[in-house]
Amino acid sequence: MNDTTLPKPRKKTALRKGFALYDWKVLLSSASDLAQRRGAPFRQISMEEVALHNQVHDGWMVLHGKVYNIGPYLHYHPGGVDIMKSSLGKDGTVLFEKYHRWVNIENLIGKLLLGYLLEGKQQSQLNMPPPRPRRNQKLPGLLDSRKSGDDDGEDDDEEGTDLNPW
Repeated sequence: MNDTTLPKPRKKTALRKGFALYDWKVLLSSASDLAQRRGAPFRQISMEEVALHNQVHDGWMVLHGKVYNIGPYLHYHPGGVDIMKSSLGKDGTVLFEKYHRWVNIENLIGKLLLGYLLEGKQQSQLNMPPPRPRRNQKLPGLLDSRKSGDDDGEDDDEEGTDLNPW
């Protein structure tokens, strides 16, 4: 058999003792704030902010539109830290799908979630609630059905009536 037809062996990285998958799972179950959010709620994060966190000691990564503080996991990654360095501060979704499509992200690094990727102006506008009508503003269609002679038991005096349907 020709050597060129054989698949190249995988380059494996030896993990230090105490950095196997089991050790990571133990850490996940015992640590209270691995993402280092300090109790803050999930938030929207711009790609520019993600790009600032591109070091091993402070590494963020985007996977499927979610931003993770991947720093605590780096030394537990079976491929080693070096293979992950190129994705720090970037969107690693394509690489993740190429090599780890079967991996359950939520189970593995879900506790490292910081927030969701903010994708331009459109995304921020979609997440804003619709504007509320101003006080004493008549809304067409909602209040026009009232007739002066209706007998609903309510005072039809327009002054002091809250016209806000919410």
